[in-house]
Amino acid sequence: MAVMNFLASYDAIPEDDVPQRVALLRETMATGRAALFAELRAHRPVFSTPVGVFVTRHPDVLEVLSAPTTFTVGVFGPALEDVLGAPFILARDGADVHWRERGYGQLVLAAEDAPRVRKLTARIADQVLDEAIARGTDTFDLVQDYARLAVARVAAAYLGFDGIEEETLHSCTRRMQWAFAINPGRDPEIHAAGVTAGRELHDRVAELITRRRAADPADGPDDVLGRMLRTRLPAEYGFDDERVNANLVGYLTGYQQNATQCTATALKELVVRPEVLVEAERAAGEGDPARFDAFVWEALRFHPFVPVTPRLCVRDHVLAAGTPRQTLIPAKSVVLACFASAMFDEEVLDAPAEFRPGRPPAHNLVLGYGAHDCVGRYAAQVIVPELVRRVLLRPGVRPLPGGERDLDYAGTPFPQHYRVRSGRAAVTTT
Repeated sequence: MAVMNFLASYDAIPEDDVPQRVALLRETMATGRAALFAELRAHRPVFSTPVGVFVTRHPDVLEVLSAPTTFTVGVFGPALEDVLGAPFILARDGADVHWRERGYGQLVLAAEDAPRVRKLTARIADQVLDEAIARGTDTFDLVQDYARLAVARVAAAYLGFDGIEEETLHSCTRRMQWAFAINPGRDPEIHAAGVTAGRELHDRVAELITRRRAADPADGPDDVLGRMLRTRLPAEYGFDDERVNANLVGYLTGYQQNATQCTATALKELVVRPEVLVEAERAAGEGDPARFDAFVWEALRFHPFVPVTPRLCVRDHVLAAGTPRQTLIPAKSVVLACFASAMFDEEVLDAPAEFRPGRPPAHNLVLGYGAHDCVGRYAAQVIVPELVRRVLLRPGVRPLPGGERDLDYAGTPFPQHYRVRSGRAAVTTT
C-alpha cells in the first residue's frame, strides 16, 4: 500500500475494528511517517484515532504546547515519576513542582555556561575519537565507541557525575527513557526495568552527594551538582538532597540518550546529502562554530529525537478556532503533538523539504516548545553540534560507502550502531 493512500485504507477498515486500524497506523508511522504526516496535513490535520488525536499543523502544535493547564503531561508523567522515584519538572504542570524547579534548573544549567561547555565537549570528543582510532581497526562504531562515551564524559564533567561509570550512566538512562517515553503499551517488563535502573542511578548519586558533602561543597568543582549543593533555598521549598538527586538524575535522563542519538542521526542526515556535507565540512573548519551549528539543527529537523509528544487534554478545548480545521478536543483525550510534522508545515515554512540551515528558530522544534521545552537547551545547543563537528574535522572518519543510512537500532528505540571508517589522525582545530 502506498503511504499516500493511508486515509482511504484506514477509512475502509470498520470503525469498530480498532486492532486493525491501530496496526495500520503503527505500521505506517514506522515505515512512512513523513509521507503520512504530509497526507494528514493536507487532508485531515487534526486526526482522531484510537491511540490519540494527531495534531499535525505547526500553529496547532504550538497551541497545544502553549496551554499546559489544558494539555498536561499526564500521559507519561506518572511513569516518569515511577522511574525517578520522585517528582520532576517534566512530569508535572503548575507551580508546585514544575515552575519552581524549572526556575531552579535555569539557574544551575546556566546560559552563560555555553562557551566553556563547547570547549569541554571539543576536548572530550577529540579524546574519545583518538581512542577509537587508536584501536587500529579499519572501522569503529560511531554510537558505541564514540557518541555514548563522549556524551557520558561530558555529563561527568559538566553535570557532576564524577566517579560513576560511563556504562552505568548510559545503560540506566536507556532503560529509564524507554520505560516512560517509548512504552505506549505500558509493557510491565520495560517499566520494571526502568524503575530498577532509576533506583540504581539514584543510589549511586546518593553516594556521590554524600562524598561531595563530606568534602565541603564550597571547595568543590563548578559543575551543576556543585552549584546545587551550594544553593540555599528557603526551608519551605523542601529542597533537600533527595530533591537534588531527583533533579540531577532527571537532567541526565533527558540528556544522555538524546544527545547520543542526535550525534548519529545528524551525521547521517548530512552525509546522505553530499552537497550539504561539503558545505558543513567547510563550516566546521571556520572560526565561527555557530555557523556550523545551524547545519546540525537543520539536519535534526529531518530526524528529530522526539517526533511526537503526547499530552492529556483535561477539559474540552476548541483547537484551531476560526479556521477550516477547527476541532473540538474532548476532555480526557490523548493528544499527539507531532513535531516531525509541524516542522514540515508548508503553510508556515518556505520549501520545508529543502535543507536550509539558519531557518527561523520557531521553525525548529527539536528541543521542544512551551512550558516543557528542554530545560538544558543552552548546553544542548552547543554539545550536540560540537560532537558532530569534531567528527567532520576528521576527513577520513565517515560512514562506510553505501552504509550512510545504516543506523542499526538493534531492537531498541534508540540507534545502537553506526559503522564509520577510522580515517586518519585527528585534525587539531580550535
